[in-house]
Amino acid sequence: MITIEKKPKQDVMTENNDMLSPYEVFEGTAWEAGLLKSILDDNEIENFIKDASRIPWNTFPVSASSVKVFVAKKDYEAAMGIVNEFRDNMKEEAEMDPEDENS
Repeated sequence: MITIEKKPKQDVMTENNDMLSPYEVFEGTAWEAGLLKSILDDNEIENFIKDASRIPWNTFPVSASSVKVFVAKKDYEAAMGIVNEFRDNMKEEAEMDPEDENS
């Protein structure tokens, strides 16, 4: 006779909640985060953006605030592959930017 161990319902729920816990995968400008969000969406990886600064936008002029991109733990590895490629491409673009040569 084969016996099957069943996990208590609470353990299954805790495990599911853990897999949906948000993990930060990127921090950058709003433009970069928005672009990465779009790429993750295209790859069917659920994500959300959170503004890292807690200061109201109209308090004082700021050139760029930090924005973070989060994904669920279950998508973390796939997302990091995309994020690393995104960073590499951004770095290559910055190295090839002709405007930087004039500075």
